[in-house]
Amino acid sequence: MSERKIGQLSFADEAVAAATGGNEVLERVSGLIDWNRIEALLSELHGGRMGAPAYPALLMFKALLLQRWYALSDLALEEALKDRLSFPALCWPAAE
Repeated sequence: MSERKIGQLSFADEAVAAATGGNEVLERVSGLIDWNRIEALLSELHGGRMGAPAYPALLMFKALLLQRWYALSDLALEEALKDRLSFPALCWPAAE
């Protein structure tokens, strides 16, 4: 099954994040969690055969954590992922 390719933050996003500082709580939480172990557990999940490619399972898991921690609706989560630099920074995989 194919999976969507998710890019890194843009140069402008990185510059703004560096100038304004990040979300220290999310950075600390991200550093405490072994995402590789969670990704291994989620590796069994695959999207359906029809329709658009699925988002990576780990990205969706992280987005659902943010939704729960910040009590966001589905729409509010989508808007926050577009608007807040700290949310995509947690969800998108680091550039390799």
